[in-house]
Amino acid sequence: MKKRTISVIMATTVLSIGTIGTTVNINAVKAIDDAKIVANIGEIQGEGHQSVLAGKKVKVSNVVVTHKDKTGFYVQDITPDNNSKTSDAIYVVSNVQVEVGDKLTIEGTVKEGYMEEYSIKSGTTFKAPTGSLTVTQLVDVKVEKNGTSSLPEAIDISKKMPKDIVDNNINSYQPETEALDYWESLEGMLTTVKKPRVLGPQYKGDIYVLPSDYNGLTLNNIGGVNLRPNVQNTETLPIIVGNKFIAKAKDYFNEDIKGVVTYKNKTYKIDPKNIPALQDGGLTREISKIYPAEDKLTIASYNIENFSANANGHDETPEEKVNKIAKSFIDEIHSPDIVTLIEVQDNNGGINDGTVDGDKSGEKLAKRIAELGGKEYKYTEIAPVDGKDGGKPGANIRVAYLYNPKRVTLVEKEKGSSTEAAVFKNGHLEKNPSRIDPMNPSFDKVRKSLAAEFDFKGERVVVIANHLKSKLGDDAVYGSTQPAVQNTLPKRLEEAKILNNFIKEGLNQNPDLKFVLTGDFNDFDFSETARLIAGDELVNLMLKHPAADRYSYFYRGSNQSLDNIFVSKNIENKVVFSPVHINASFMEEHGRASDHDPVIVQIDFSKKIEEQGGGTKPDGENKGDNNKGGKTLPKTGLVAETSLIGLLTLVSALYLLRKKVK
Repeated sequence: MKKRTISVIMATTVLSIGTIGTTVNINAVKAIDDAKIVANIGEIQGEGHQSVLAGKKVKVSNVVVTHKDKTGFYVQDITPDNNSKTSDAIYVVSNVQVEVGDKLTIEGTVKEGYMEEYSIKSGTTFKAPTGSLTVTQLVDVKVEKNGTSSLPEAIDISKKMPKDIVDNNINSYQPETEALDYWESLEGMLTTVKKPRVLGPQYKGDIYVLPSDYNGLTLNNIGGVNLRPNVQNTETLPIIVGNKFIAKAKDYFNEDIKGVVTYKNKTYKIDPKNIPALQDGGLTREISKIYPAEDKLTIASYNIENFSANANGHDETPEEKVNKIAKSFIDEIHSPDIVTLIEVQDNNGGINDGTVDGDKSGEKLAKRIAELGGKEYKYTEIAPVDGKDGGKPGANIRVAYLYNPKRVTLVEKEKGSSTEAAVFKNGHLEKNPSRIDPMNPSFDKVRKSLAAEFDFKGERVVVIANHLKSKLGDDAVYGSTQPAVQNTLPKRLEEAKILNNFIKEGLNQNPDLKFVLTGDFNDFDFSETARLIAGDELVNLMLKHPAADRYSYFYRGSNQSLDNIFVSKNIENKVVFSPVHINASFMEEHGRASDHDPVIVQIDFSKKIEEQGGGTKPDGENKGDNNKGGKTLPKTGLVAETSLIGLLTLVSALYLLRKKVK
């Protein structure tokens, strides 16, 4: 599909007006002199993403102030133009003192500008955000007050909201069917969001919500919306609430929220004057239903969000966060035997001084887990080459492992180097651990995947920790290029092929070798990246998990599964799997320790899936359907004895009946 840049969309029906020297909507305006155009706001906005009057001086009257912010205010036509394709409101950049409800006449210049340019620090040169849409504005204004007026009726945004499609027609402006155009037709206008439900935590001053009168979306197990293939959840929208607002998924409002439609940070938002009281939806952080078991191997993947031994300075890892992550190992995920760690920074975090080793970072977490009553883990990594693995400059993030030496053995071999590629020799890793194809251009500025071979009760398992190419650099969903392009995807696809080829080689040499791939794949369970990784050799466990629970991350209104686990098919029928929702849906005030949820797999090398459970609770009580970790428990003890007695009774009864018949 071709892509276009929004800036080419203007009004489609136009008339050139002689002395003015511009092209405007045929019903739009009349000249009052050689320099000014009188128009209503709908005529200035026009049917398109940019005004055909940009750069021209205009005069508008009979407009009312609907909302104020720090750099200006919004006005809306008191008498609408009854054209649903044009917005009746506009943003006025001015420090003139006005109040909501003031009736105004305004003269000024039409500008297509960026909302961000008015909030930069004094003396800073503004740089237009790449891929952002502009907002139609009035600048250099003269304002005349003409009394007061009641506000226009707010539009219920749910009634005509296009479903799924952001923008897929490169040649037309279709607010009725395409969400990007729909929001443009409401730019600056007063709107109503009906009793919204909160979809995820407040982040950078926004909460994403779903109106209570939504239609047609399938909700997940916390009332949120999972990202789906080939569509966007256009019914979800952000509301500006400020950085001090505390909210989590499943919270809700009993009242409508009214505000104006604005555009900031490459997305449309509702900017309300007042926010009603938030109601607690009762969501709590989960505890994994997969419990330790003596004869089962438990492996987790945990993105611990830029973790370092440095507790000082901005964006470093404070002691409170160290404690939260350590406690989550103990209390929520029950101390897995092996944990692949994602986003471990070097020992001094963001200090860019050439430090690459992260042993102190990993060991700090291991020590804190033990101090808080958890298992005594060992840490292993291969440090990257300075500045070659992406992430925060100077921090050198990498993937690594914590493992419990009382449960598993890291097979003793020479460790690979930062630039050495992992290879198999006689069906096992030649060096352990070792990095997968670290010099391949597809892994340039990307975390290198780390393979480690473990022994668990005589079973050899190769675990591969991954953190693939970030999605940073993809087009914004509501950006200026449509359809939005995943510019980072080609690199992830190449990385996926490299991983699958590595698995193939290992299985070709040793068909009995077991593989577990874990990590933050920066792509979704249904993605082409995931399909290529799996190939014919692996099973994507997230795809086998109940659909309503397939998520480990929350981003811009949608729950999504960036974190995943794949296993080789020779253990497909021996595993249970589950994400554990302890972070992504919550804020730090609720106990959040990271921005990702951990995901866990447990392998029973002796039983088939229908015979296994997810381990047992310390008190021996697993609670049926609440145990996401498995299906049925083994029949042992009293249950088995009762079944045997029942069988013997039945056989005896049949024998006596047969005698009687004879």
